Amino acid sequence: MSNVIELPNRGKMMVILYEVSDTQGIAIWGGENPVEALKWYRNSPTGSKIWVSQWEADEEDAKQVLEPMEITPIVLATITDCMERWGNGKS
Repeated sequence: MSNVIELPNRGKMMVILYEVSDTQGIAIWGGENPVEALKWYRNSPTGSKIWVSQWEADEEDAKQVLEPMEITPIVLATITDCMERWGNGKS
Protein backbone atom coordinates (compact mmCIF):
# COMPACT_ATOMS: atom_id res chain seq x y z
CA MET A 1 0.00 0.00 0.00
CA SER A 2 2.75 2.43 -0.87
CA ASN A 3 0.20 4.66 -2.67
CA VAL A 4 -1.57 5.62 0.56
CA ILE A 5 -0.68 9.01 1.99
CA GLU A 6 -1.77 9.86 5.53
CA LEU A 7 -2.33 13.55 6.16
CA PRO A 8 -1.44 14.95 9.57
CA ASN A 9 -4.37 15.53 11.94
CA ARG A 10 -3.05 18.94 13.06
CA GLY A 11 -4.85 18.70 16.40
CA LYS A 12 -8.31 18.56 14.86
CA MET A 13 -10.94 15.99 15.74
CA MET A 14 -14.10 14.91 13.99
CA VAL A 15 -17.32 15.38 15.96
CA ILE A 16 -20.65 13.77 15.13
CA LEU A 17 -23.49 16.05 16.26
CA TYR A 18 -27.04 14.78 16.73
CA GLU A 19 -29.99 17.18 16.91
CA VAL A 20 -33.68 16.80 17.59
CA SER A 21 -35.96 19.43 16.11
CA ASP A 22 -39.66 20.13 16.55
CA THR A 23 -42.21 20.28 13.72
CA GLN A 24 -41.16 23.86 12.91
CA GLY A 25 -37.49 22.88 12.57
CA ILE A 26 -36.43 24.52 15.83
CA ALA A 27 -33.74 22.57 17.66
CA ILE A 28 -34.94 21.05 20.93
CA TRP A 29 -31.70 19.26 21.78
CA GLY A 30 -28.22 18.85 20.36
CA GLY A 31 -25.19 16.85 21.41
CA GLU A 32 -22.76 14.04 20.64
CA ASN A 33 -24.64 11.22 22.38
CA PRO A 34 -26.96 9.20 20.10
CA VAL A 35 -28.74 7.59 23.07
CA GLU A 36 -29.62 11.01 24.48
CA ALA A 37 -30.87 12.04 21.03
CA LEU A 38 -33.26 9.05 21.04
CA LYS A 39 -34.47 9.92 24.55
CA TRP A 40 -35.18 13.50 23.52
CA TYR A 41 -36.87 12.35 20.31
CA ARG A 42 -39.09 9.93 22.22
CA ASN A 43 -40.29 12.75 24.47
CA SER A 44 -40.73 15.34 21.71
CA PRO A 45 -43.92 16.31 19.91
CA THR A 46 -45.22 14.14 17.07
CA GLY A 47 -43.57 15.14 13.82
CA SER A 48 -40.20 15.94 15.40
CA LYS A 49 -37.06 14.92 13.52
CA ILE A 50 -33.59 13.60 14.26
CA TRP A 51 -30.62 15.09 12.40
CA VAL A 52 -26.93 14.20 12.21
CA SER A 53 -24.01 16.32 11.03
CA GLN A 54 -20.23 16.09 11.17
CA TRP A 55 -17.87 18.79 12.38
CA GLU A 56 -14.10 19.20 12.35
CA ALA A 57 -13.02 20.94 15.54
CA ASP A 58 -9.92 22.11 17.32
CA GLU A 59 -9.48 24.09 20.53
CA GLU A 60 -10.56 27.38 18.96
CA ASP A 61 -12.83 26.70 16.02
CA ALA A 62 -15.31 24.26 14.49
CA LYS A 63 -16.14 23.81 10.82
CA GLN A 64 -19.11 21.84 9.51
CA VAL A 65 -17.91 19.02 7.24
CA LEU A 66 -21.23 17.26 6.57
CA GLU A 67 -24.46 19.21 6.24
CA PRO A 68 -27.24 18.13 8.64
CA MET A 69 -28.99 15.05 7.30
CA GLU A 70 -32.36 13.89 8.59
CA ILE A 71 -32.14 10.32 9.87
CA THR A 72 -35.62 9.97 11.42
CA PRO A 73 -36.85 7.39 8.85
CA ILE A 74 -33.73 5.27 9.37
CA VAL A 75 -34.08 5.40 13.16
CA LEU A 76 -37.80 4.51 13.06
CA ALA A 77 -37.22 1.67 10.59
CA THR A 78 -34.48 0.25 12.83
CA ILE A 79 -36.68 0.45 15.93
CA THR A 80 -39.55 -1.25 14.06
CA ASP A 81 -37.26 -4.00 12.81
CA CYS A 82 -35.91 -4.63 16.32
CA MET A 83 -39.40 -4.76 17.81
CA GLU A 84 -40.50 -7.29 15.19
CA ARG A 85 -37.38 -9.36 15.72
CA TRP A 86 -37.73 -9.34 19.48
CA GLY A 87 -41.48 -9.98 19.45
CA ASN A 88 -42.45 -6.46 20.58
CA GLY A 89 -40.54 -6.98 23.81
CA LYS A 90 -42.86 -9.74 25.02
CA SER A 91 -41.40 -12.89 26.52
